[in-house]
Amino acid sequence: MSIFYRRLIQNFAIFLLMFIGIKNFIISLPLRYSPYFHHLYSRIDTRDTMFIQGRLAFVVSLVMLLFAYNLYKRIRSAWIGEIIVLIVSIVLQAVYFHMYALHMIIIESVVLLILILSADDFSRMPNRATVERSVAYIAASFLLLAINTTIAISLIHGNLHHMDTFSTAFIKSLKLLIFMDKSVLTSSGTIMNIYADSLIFLYWLSLIIALITILKPITYDFFKNKSEKEKVHPLVLEYGQNPMSYLAMEDDKFYFFSTQIDGVCAYTIVGNVMVICGDMICHPHNANVFLNELITFTKIHHYDLIFLNITDAFLDLFKIDQFGIMKYGEDACFKLEDYNLQGGAIAKVRAAINHANKANIKVCEYKPQLGIDSKIEKSIHDISHEWLKNKNMPEMKFMLGGLGLEAPYARRYFYAEDESGHMLGFIVFLPYMNGKAYLADVTRRAKQAPQGVLEKITYDAFMVMKEEGVLYGNLGLSPLYNVGASETQSIGEKVSAYIYENLNEAYDFKSLHRAKEKFAPTHWEPRYIAYYPKPMTIKYAYAIIRSQNPVKISKIVSAHLNKKKEA
Repeated sequence: MSIFYRRLIQNFAIFLLMFIGIKNFIISLPLRYSPYFHHLYSRIDTRDTMFIQGRLAFVVSLVMLLFAYNLYKRIRSAWIGEIIVLIVSIVLQAVYFHMYALHMIIIESVVLLILILSADDFSRMPNRATVERSVAYIAASFLLLAINTTIAISLIHGNLHHMDTFSTAFIKSLKLLIFMDKSVLTSSGTIMNIYADSLIFLYWLSLIIALITILKPITYDFFKNKSEKEKVHPLVLEYGQNPMSYLAMEDDKFYFFSTQIDGVCAYTIVGNVMVICGDMICHPHNANVFLNELITFTKIHHYDLIFLNITDAFLDLFKIDQFGIMKYGEDACFKLEDYNLQGGAIAKVRAAINHANKANIKVCEYKPQLGIDSKIEKSIHDISHEWLKNKNMPEMKFMLGGLGLEAPYARRYFYAEDESGHMLGFIVFLPYMNGKAYLADVTRRAKQAPQGVLEKITYDAFMVMKEEGVLYGNLGLSPLYNVGASETQSIGEKVSAYIYENLNEAYDFKSLHRAKEKFAPTHWEPRYIAYYPKPMTIKYAYAIIRSQNPVKISKIVSAHLNKKKEA
């Protein structure tokens, strides 16, 4: 059966579930007490079925509609929950038979059969930690409320120490909490009703909050998790032509593996947008297969798709598949064969390096793959910690790597030290183009380091690589730089160009560009974003920003406003 017809049948089943949920909601309304609806409600024995109580029917309808919505998004936990609810509902309606029981049993059985047969399509899974928290929350809240209710009922009976009374009270507490049956309370009165209503409210509130938490999709069965790094690494080394490719080895990434060819891409999820770091990592001849497989999967699971910081390697392919394309900025690149310190364009870097040379600063390479030096690693961590502390903002993620000392793989570490052997700064380089090019990814210096430390590390590292036969160096992206250069620029590019020129205070794009430009790159390479489906909307813009920031955007804006006030 084709994907289209399979989805059509599944959506029909989900529609039936919404119908059942709405039916339960109608039952929960106080219309039963109206003489105009008495004839309808009298046909349903609402006192003896699962949907007897108005409040319970309301909660059940809310849960079923919540499940139906998340089933439409193909979330696995919603599928599991709905299977359980349908089985319980069918059994209870068979036991407590009423006028419309047979109709509902038939409808729910059809839905149950469709869901079971299409189980593999409901594959969006929550993060394991989220599941554990939700289950623990459900268990703890249920246990505490049940114990509390049991003790209260036992006290009312005046025989707390008698085990038969206690066990009977526990069963009654379950009836009270789950079925909202207040007839189990032998005492009545305003205080007792308030107490019972409070327990019922707290129980169901905690349950629904836990359900909402567990229904939030983070990753997928179809996707391999971060334990698959050993499989990703050789693919990155062989096919990673994008400077961002090696960031797939960072801990904040999840992986989408092709089932048809050797290929992978690193991603994160923001809302309903799947954000890909860089290009697809696969052989160019297989890129079409990989992209079609990815598009098909996101269509089935109702995800929009965006690739960040891509090269022009697959640009034509993205256009053929109707992706929107927008320029994102340019990378500062160096053809190492032609690179040197001559000329006026690099005068500032040359002067900084001369200053460092006069201070007898030397650059060394740390190779943790050959042996761990705890002193060097401590210095790297200390400088990094100091740098982050002085920054007063959380470190960006996703499109920026970390130190990676716990699993260095093919990263290269160059650092500068003074005459006494004290570390002054370091740069972490990431390989791409099968080791024929390196990106300066993490760049940090000690607060009291003299002028020229980072410049000297960068240049000396490039020269070492040049001697080894490395072809290119890269200082990374200059965001939004030159996005307005094209005569046929899109609306998104026009907005980006305006931000670059007029809203530079929020993120100092121009200073970042000048810091790269002073090294006099031999050439600048354009970088793009590709998004599907069109057009470019606020959800894509939010996904771009949120994927790279560990804190909410509101906190970033607040911190920026506070900084302006202090200034």
